[in-house]
Amino acid sequence: MIRLIVILFISSYVAISCIDRVELPIRTEAPRLVVEGQITNEAPPYSVRLTYTGNYGGENGQNPADQYVTGAQVTLADDQGRSTRMLQRGQGIYLTADTTFRGQIGRTYSLSIVLNDGKRYVSKPEKMPAVPLIDSISKVITPKENLPIPYYFEYSVNTQDPVSEKNYYRWTGYAIINRMSKGRPCNLGSPAICYDRCWVTIPSTDVNIYSDDAINGKPLRNRFVLQAPIYTIGPQLVEIIQYGITQSNYQFWKLYQQQNARTGSIFDPLPAPVTGNVVNVASSTDLARGYFAATSITRKRLRVQDYTSRYFGALNSYIFSQTALYYQGDCRDVYGPVPVVEPDGW
Repeated sequence: MIRLIVILFISSYVAISCIDRVELPIRTEAPRLVVEGQITNEAPPYSVRLTYTGNYGGENGQNPADQYVTGAQVTLADDQGRSTRMLQRGQGIYLTADTTFRGQIGRTYSLSIVLNDGKRYVSKPEKMPAVPLIDSISKVITPKENLPIPYYFEYSVNTQDPVSEKNYYRWTGYAIINRMSKGRPCNLGSPAICYDRCWVTIPSTDVNIYSDDAINGKPLRNRFVLQAPIYTIGPQLVEIIQYGITQSNYQFWKLYQQQNARTGSIFDPLPAPVTGNVVNVASSTDLARGYFAATSITRKRLRVQDYTSRYFGALNSYIFSQTALYYQGDCRDVYGPVPVVEPDGW
């Protein structure tokens, strides 16, 4: 028996000692141009953000400031021969200066970028599609398995898909909600309390796109857009933005979704750069990251004050129990630089 154990030990040692060390190559990639922007049917200015991808193989890393594209010549043009320059107005941000250059549904637009090194990139022309109006915004109170925030309002959009055309959609939105603190005295020595209620913006975060393949010409109902936590019984102010996007823009976002949904298992496909519609005119293989889109937009707002639901009793009890846990001090200090009055236009 002892002899068998010795043989097994020697065999294991030999097997381990025969494993060679493998030096895997470090990923290196030259910085690539990244283009993010769009022209819409809303009033100008229109913006484009130009950056470079990080240099993964750099010995000393990369200065974040080096990732912003500065001094580029950026031009936006339509299919009627009109064009306008976009001027740099921040770190990598370029804005149109001509207030008369406004996007129109049915017109085709393209972007031209000339970098400091002489490279010229152009976007594939895109025809701005139409977008149907938002019929209404639906809301529902939903409980969550989350002790700090056990209840949310979930907001969804309702619209009518047109019959005669192929449609691709994207949605974003935001909710402006009340947050409470214990405030501070309005004046020195005064018993009155001020600045105990603030307005905080909660944006949607997911890429939310849709093709009308399954519902062409039919109503599109209760398409979820965002959720907003309920901290107190008070108004929530919601705006949902519905975009009409092109098929190629839809495919770009679809690929982006697929890349983000990878689980990291050995069965996942290898990640590939999400390239868009902007290419170097001198090299068809030099594709920029990101996308420049021609997008139509419609918006709808909703002011919510009705908290009636089958959860109202439990919700009301929860909120009442939280009043003792409100943060001390001015709510502007507690929640950041946020307004203490209801936003204009609501």
